[in-house]
Amino acid sequence: MPAMSTVDEPSVERPVADGLRSSTTAQLIVDIATAAAGERELDSILHETLDRLAAVVPLTGGSIALVEGDQLVIRAAVGPFASEALGQRVPRGPSRSWRVVETLEPYLSGDVDAAGLAATGPAAGAAIRSWLAVPIVRRGHGIGLLEIDSAEPSAFEHADMELLSTVVRALSGPIELAGHYAEEQRGAALRDAFIGVISHELRTPITTIYGLTKMLRQRLETLAPAVRDQALDDVEAEADRLYRLVEDLLVLSRAERGRVEIADEPLLMDKVLRHAVRAEAGRWPTRSIRLSLEPHLPLVLGEATYVEQVTRNLLSNAAKYSPAGSSVDVHAGHDQDEVVVRVLDTGIGVEPDEQAQLFELFYRSPAASRQAAGAGIGLFVCRQLVEAMGGRIWAAARSGGGSEFGFALPAHVEDVRVD
Repeated sequence: MPAMSTVDEPSVERPVADGLRSSTTAQLIVDIATAAAGERELDSILHETLDRLAAVVPLTGGSIALVEGDQLVIRAAVGPFASEALGQRVPRGPSRSWRVVETLEPYLSGDVDAAGLAATGPAAGAAIRSWLAVPIVRRGHGIGLLEIDSAEPSAFEHADMELLSTVVRALSGPIELAGHYAEEQRGAALRDAFIGVISHELRTPITTIYGLTKMLRQRLETLAPAVRDQALDDVEAEADRLYRLVEDLLVLSRAERGRVEIADEPLLMDKVLRHAVRAEAGRWPTRSIRLSLEPHLPLVLGEATYVEQVTRNLLSNAAKYSPAGSSVDVHAGHDQDEVVVRVLDTGIGVEPDEQAQLFELFYRSPAASRQAAGAGIGLFVCRQLVEAMGGRIWAAARSGGGSEFGFALPAHVEDVRVD
């Protein structure tokens, strides 16, 4: 990765005269300020900014990404790959985009191939030649970046860098205000979640446990053994459901405070996965839950209770939305610098356009809502925990039917001291 510094590029002839360009730039800034003052949605402001930039700068595509925790999330995009780029998350790491955000330095290249900056993500394989990115800075911290690209070599000049720098200065204030508003909205939504879960999701198992234990106390001697055993099984199942809801609520409470904190400790994934599979297999006797482990899995850093919570949530969903008599397969392996866990089922599947939504708070797909009850918080909790441990999580449809839900955690390599 080359150092992220401004690269001098030859000027290109522009059909826009300096006076007209200055007038257009001024109008662009006024439009951004006006949109922000009108309290429009932030994403609308960002999209309009890119649309107006396209009328001033000879770009092929472009995007605006904002920092969310340890990820850059693309909030607005234009160009041939806009639909694929929108919503993509770039984990913090040695990428060209993160380098711009962290160094607070713009980057201009008229030949990305020569600079070793070939396109990645949705634009991979595209004939992108020029790339220009500027950081969005607020109070001395990088909060995002605006980037544009072109299929033409040396498409941008330093005047374009100055224009983008002026634009992001105008955007930084509205982005900060929108961030505060989003935090308030998120906190309100989480508080509503507590009320909803307590009033409905927690009440149901508590009522069931209370009713069954009262029946057992009053009629234990007269109940047939099969009825008694079924009542005890139901009490155990509802108590387990109640315990899991409480665990999810604890994660929600931490998420409301802004961050789920994890005490990193080396974990043996095979041990945690065996325990989780054994527990879920007991809860779903009509499903066959099978575990396949790659030999000599490396350690990961995290908390065993959270890894088990994620695994059991994914297993429970797979079993819940799969038919009786079906199999749920859990595969764990080592892929480069990650330990990857995949939960495979033959259930209702996942629609391509809802894969990202599944991990949002309260979201439930129409197919899932028709098949079983739920609070819409389990997968949200899984994402919070996995990302807090430095990992990633996903959902995908299987080619033969059913779903794949998986997560990956960074492998832990112990330091070796050489005396």
